[in-house]
Amino acid sequence: MHAALKSLSHFDYAEVAHLKVEPEQEDFVDSLDSVFSELRNSPRPGLEHAFSIVASDEIVGFFVLREGAALPEWAPVNVMTLHTLCVDRAHQGNGYGRAAIKLAARWVSTNRPNVNSLMLGVNVRNVTARAVYLKSGFRDTGATHYGPSGTQNILEHKIGLGA
Repeated sequence: MHAALKSLSHFDYAEVAHLKVEPEQEDFVDSLDSVFSELRNSPRPGLEHAFSIVASDEIVGFFVLREGAALPEWAPVNVMTLHTLCVDRAHQGNGYGRAAIKLAARWVSTNRPNVNSLMLGVNVRNVTARAVYLKSGFRDTGATHYGPSGTQNILEHKIGLGA
């Protein structure tokens, strides 16, 4: 399994519109239509970076990285945050989520060398995603945040030279 990232503009919704998650995951992932609407209307377009996850020339997933003034209120200023990571339901269970996390960490390490952590909030009810994140190098910080779909655990992935 080989995956790569493709940078997307805030107007590239059509490239990922086909992505669907399992019905039980819909509560935890914002719709891509609303994500791209927010990206297009963002006052901080240079601080929010959308990516597709590509495998064998097919887009299998998506996520957004945020930095600086685009960070959520729970994040310290010297990190980047990962949002809306989703892998299409037809491709789940094949390691693309874990590959996306490695690729995101590598992108941060290469493009933002002063950033030493990638953070995210995962809903406490989203046991599957939490397990993937923990297996992929994230650790639970012990902090929580109340988000739109309930309580989230704040996780952190240290970015090192081997990211």
